[in-house]
Amino acid sequence: MTPPTLTDAWSIGYLQALIMLLVFAFGIPAFIYQTVAPENIRHIIKKYMKSILIGISAIVFFITFFALNFVWFLHPRSIPLNQCQEFMGALFISIPLIITPLIWWIVLVKFLREAVVNYLKKKLYRRFRKNRPILCPEMKDIITLGERSDAGYEKEVVLDAISNLIEKIQVSKRYTGLELEVILRNFDKIVTGIGKPGNESDFIRASNILEEIIGRFSARKFSNYGDEILIYWSLSEIGKRAAELRFSKVMLRIIKVAASNSGTLFEIGLSAFNTGDYSAATDALSKLETLALKAPKDEGQSAYDLLGLMAHFWTKNRSSRRCAEAFLISFEKKFFPLKQYLDRAIEDHYSVSRFDTADKLMTMRDDLMRIRGQ
Repeated sequence: MTPPTLTDAWSIGYLQALIMLLVFAFGIPAFIYQTVAPENIRHIIKKYMKSILIGISAIVFFITFFALNFVWFLHPRSIPLNQCQEFMGALFISIPLIITPLIWWIVLVKFLREAVVNYLKKKLYRRFRKNRPILCPEMKDIITLGERSDAGYEKEVVLDAISNLIEKIQVSKRYTGLELEVILRNFDKIVTGIGKPGNESDFIRASNILEEIIGRFSARKFSNYGDEILIYWSLSEIGKRAAELRFSKVMLRIIKVAASNSGTLFEIGLSAFNTGDYSAATDALSKLETLALKAPKDEGQSAYDLLGLMAHFWTKNRSSRRCAEAFLISFEKKFFPLKQYLDRAIEDHYSVSRFDTADKLMTMRDDLMRIRGQ
């Protein structure tokens, strides 16, 4: 097909129409971007604008393609236009006017957050594969984005991205059990943020992710325990924040995940006890008892943590003391003489600056010795 012959008047008209379409194409997204996109998203996009230019170029190509097709196929050879030419001309002009704002709305409102988070996730994984540290601006950005996101869907997007990133790192041959430090030291912030904490579903999702990390870590049987320590530290931080927010279901879920770590069980159980969630606190006490009774007698850490939490029950009120007395019965069947273990527990908690717990252990020891005439 030969190209259409254009007069000066037609050329100017087409140029004006093309400019109008391009202004429309950029004006609509700019308006949507400024009024709909959250400030934290806009801040990150500005830092990585080069990647966004690809999408903008695609939109420009789309509009230019329609405009040139209109000129090539529908430029009138004669005046007036017939009905088919009028209809096709209106169609070619209307399609970009309708579709362009729709595309921008979908991109900016529906997929912008996912696109930004996935972009950061991919950059972080590329750094890991190149043996470069992931303590970088991208890590700070993705954590900040999660911390400042609204509860529910927005935090879920970030949690899912972090979960996927961690899984890729853990299954990699490069993973040695130490590479997740930066992520794990900041993971809890996504749901525990003071300004915008997550809802119960977000907390449960975070605890599920940590449970998955524990499972993959255990399966690899590393000699290094750096990441494992931080996994339980993060779980403890999430549990303590859940206690403050009175998320009882979350507390029970986290206690289940932490069932093999006495230090985490103590921290979460104590937080639950101090906030009045006695059901979760008793569950933590029960899990600690199971750990202590299974552990060798000369490995006393779980026993010291059990006695420490028990001391808080002992000194609270008569009903909670009754609960502590019931746990003491089974405890003494394995750990005796009791005073010796109470003394060791006091020193253990004192050595890590848990002074309140150490004092309560002293009170419980003195009460027991007085009752028993020792």
